[in-house]
Amino acid sequence: MRKVLLVLLALSLAASAAFADATSYPVTINNGNREVVFEKAPERVVTNCDSNIIELMFALGLESKLAGYAGFVEEGCNVSPEYQEKLKAIPMTAPGYITLEVLLGANPDFFLSGYNYGLNIPGDTTGDAITPEELEKHGIKSYAITESLIRVMKKPVVSLNDTYNDLKNLGIIFDVQDKAEQVINDMKFRVASVESKIKDVKGDKPISVFIYQTWNAPDQPPRTVGAQAMPSAILSMAGAKNIFSDVDNSYISSSWEEVVARDPEVILLLECGNANGEERAQILRGNPILQGVKAIKDNKIIVIRVEEFYPGPRAVHGLEALAKALYNL
Repeated sequence: MRKVLLVLLALSLAASAAFADATSYPVTINNGNREVVFEKAPERVVTNCDSNIIELMFALGLESKLAGYAGFVEEGCNVSPEYQEKLKAIPMTAPGYITLEVLLGANPDFFLSGYNYGLNIPGDTTGDAITPEELEKHGIKSYAITESLIRVMKKPVVSLNDTYNDLKNLGIIFDVQDKAEQVINDMKFRVASVESKIKDVKGDKPISVFIYQTWNAPDQPPRTVGAQAMPSAILSMAGAKNIFSDVDNSYISSSWEEVVARDPEVILLLECGNANGEERAQILRGNPILQGVKAIKDNKIIVIRVEEFYPGPRAVHGLEALAKALYNL
């Protein structure tokens, strides 16, 4: 029966993708706390920060529009293997967070980023802040990914709907709405497939999970995520629960003592940058503070690259990998 339902879902999604409207310019895009008017499709795009942001462009087949990117390679991060050859053809505008001067030097007409990912909070006038208002003075449109809007407004808890919204909006901006619908529908089908598989194997009570990011050194306070970060949403979709889901924030610092108090059943170690995930897992196993934690006693540590859990098209792969690790699917 489930196979039949998935087939029907696939047919329904395919049908919806076949009838996407073409963009009629000028078009107004709602970007959370502001509206952006596009007189035409952008031609020179610069992206900044994590690889998931430039992957939105790759997923929509818009690599020819990219004039440059910044922000993730120098930290040991990269795009999905399927996009690595495409990335080689795109100039690196800056090795880290881009400055206004460098951005203007790339002569873009569109900046794709996120608040605190490269875009500064609106109203910031310090130094060479890259705000939507400042970019408009130079004739540059900007778009902040939906997940990042939590930094400038109240929004629903993060979910894959944030990425669907970004794909939909970019599809309108660049007049590739058919492609955007195709990507969204493929993601939805894969999510439905995972949820179907885990329905009979997950228990009545969600598995409690501590999400540990390896950005900090092992002797530093642990980095984790609250309810407003995509890893928390992916855990929920996989029938698990982030032990810090009561924190209405995105990326946060905690303490090992707080982790012990919340006693997770599983530790999801997100391998970040150049850190070796398996080596960091071994350090956790030997940490005397954690010896009473259920995840350590049961040796339940899952290691997955952090890029698989960013808000973007690759998040579905993170969901698939997590479900496989949690339930041996």
